[in-house]
Amino acid sequence: MDANQIRGKGAIVTGAGSGINLSFAQALHRAGCSVLIMDIALHKDAVAWMDTISNPQPSEPKVIFYKSDVSKWSELEKVFDVFADTIGGVPYIVCPGAGVYEPSHNSFWKDNDTDNHYKVLDINLLAPIKMSRIAIRRMLAADAPGIICCVSSIGAQKASIVTPLYQASKHGISSFVRCMADLHKLAGIRVVGVAPGIIRTPLYSDHPEAGKFVDPEKDFMLSPDEVARGMMAVCLDPKYPPGTILEVADVDNWREVKLLNDPGPQGRAILASKKQDAVADVIAFIEKDKQAKPNGTAAAAP
Repeated sequence: MDANQIRGKGAIVTGAGSGINLSFAQALHRAGCSVLIMDIALHKDAVAWMDTISNPQPSEPKVIFYKSDVSKWSELEKVFDVFADTIGGVPYIVCPGAGVYEPSHNSFWKDNDTDNHYKVLDINLLAPIKMSRIAIRRMLAADAPGIICCVSSIGAQKASIVTPLYQASKHGISSFVRCMADLHKLAGIRVVGVAPGIIRTPLYSDHPEAGKFVDPEKDFMLSPDEVARGMMAVCLDPKYPPGTILEVADVDNWREVKLLNDPGPQGRAILASKKQDAVADVIAFIEKDKQAKPNGTAAAAP
């Protein structure tokens, strides 16, 4: 992998206020690539990092924070204009990586979405697909094709009644990346994806509902930096063809997820040992539904 190919170039990374996408933004910056971070907020780790690089020399890469909500399509369009105004041109790498875990946000079983759509799907599935379309249009209009890196999950190879929206969103991302494989031949734009295992990120540490699935003493959790290494590799290493979903579920032991006859997730970071315990929560929701009023009004959530 030759990281020098991105020196002097630029990237947009959504969800890089924390976790995996922050680590990816840091890896890009270390390689000499300017980065625009699009997120609703910056975690304290991101703030501390940005403070250390706040006054770059003209020849050094810069990092810009744009506070915004990826579920708003107008903002997905606008961020490319912000990039042009602050970094210049169009990004060489676009990572529509922002995502939420279902228990830490609106969920299927809580049934608390009220706007004719599921927020989890807006963020995890629709925003990455729409942003990819915008990126393709912008790259082609500028005659500057580049790379789009989506964030899937080992959850795309599994099924769980506890987190059906999250699982469905990640299945959709993996399918979308594979559908875009031929775009490289047709237009020179490389679309790839990464499928992380269980990662030690603020998603678990800062959200009790998601964190209760994991036993920190028992479950192996990868660092976000390991996933960022995988993202750099799948973006830049020609041994990974366009359309690749690269599973990162162990240290230095990555693999390409096959479309057919895949053996399923491999590695130590694939088991959230307490997730099955959450089936009790699903049962509680089912029991509440059984007690709903005859007109179909749902009972209060447990």
